[in-house]
Formats: sequence, C-alpha cells, structure tokens
Amino acid sequence: MRRAYLFIYSPDVGTRDEVKDFIDTCHEVAHWRYDLPNAFYLVSEASADELYAAIQRFNAKRGRFLVCEVGANKQGWLPRKTWTLLNTHSYRKSQVEE
Repeated sequence: MRRAYLFIYSPDVGTRDEVKDFIDTCHEVAHWRYDLPNAFYLVSEASADELYAAIQRFNAKRGRFLVCEVGANKQGWLPRKTWTLLNTHSYRKSQVEE
C-alpha cells in the first residue's frame, strides 16, 4: 500500500540538487515533489524505517532529518498539486515541480 511521507532535512544532509538526485535513484520512492525549502514529499510502499535506512545510506550520518507519514489529520497552505500527491499518493508527470 502506498503512503505519503514528509522528508525534512538539515542543509548538512546535502543541497537540494544532491538530495533530489538521491531521491531520483532511490528504489523505495515511487513519486516525489517539493515546494518548501529542505523538504520533500515522498510516496512509497516502504515503511518509514525502510526510507530512513535508505536515506541513512545516502547521507552517511551527516546532518539531521525526519521521515514521517502524512496521515488524514493534516492542514496547511500548499499548492493544489502537493495536496493531490499527499491525498491520492499519485501524481501526473507535470506535478513533480511547479
């Protein structure tokens, strides 16, 4: 079952491009999107523990990060495309970046 996650990271983990390159090659991530600094929205069938392990291999314990599942109890001021990704756990190709 696919789930949506919020991945927040400190600048010590890597630049946005470095993190994006990692996410692009991470087999655990089916879809992703970003529109906030130092944060990505991930869609995955993996657990938070499995995503943590993949990120830990990438960042080699540099910096701090948090991976948490986005559940039904959520609210915020985000673009419609982000809400679609978080609520449906899918995207259209044009939704990846705004």
